[in-house]
Amino acid sequence: MTRTRRIVATLVATTALAVPTTLTMSTAEAKPSATKTVKSQAKQLLKDVAREDRQLVRLAGSHRVTGLADATEAALVANLTEARSTLAEVEAAVEAADSTVDTKAARKELRSFRVQNFKHAAHVLVKVEDLTGDAAADPEAQAFLAQAAAAALAVTATSTKAEVKAAKAHLASATAELEGAESDDEVVTPTV
Repeated sequence: MTRTRRIVATLVATTALAVPTTLTMSTAEAKPSATKTVKSQAKQLLKDVAREDRQLVRLAGSHRVTGLADATEAALVANLTEARSTLAEVEAAVEAADSTVDTKAARKELRSFRVQNFKHAAHVLVKVEDLTGDAAADPEAQAFLAQAAAAALAVTATSTKAEVKAAKAHLASATAELEGAESDDEVVTPTV
């Protein structure tokens, strides 16, 4: 019986020592400090900013952009450079963030930043340059192509999808105009 009492007493003592330690550890893990949260959010935001910046650099050096006419390429690269400076401002704001409110504001600004807008704009500009030779005899198609190029160069990283779609719509109108002109030129010979 004494042996059983000793074993039970040892188990109770061990349990009493272990329980307070696990309780204090679980409360410490459950409530991370605010600075720890801000640091982890800032670290992730900085990674996201770096990813967006890499995409802009890659796009600026891509064949799609460098293959454009010099004036068009210069205008598009200027837009890309402006977007990179905006990203640098966001990065500075993230590094200076000292509360979750600051990191949330930076996250919101970064969410509205869309590199895809520039990819769509570059695609429209390439198509405009491809169709320019075909539209030499059609003034309406030339007007649509000029509007498409202007709309594509006006696109920024924070442009809405509607602005990007407007550039694509001008391009589609020019394409339709050129296809309409080609079908008018074709003469159908009657078969007997």
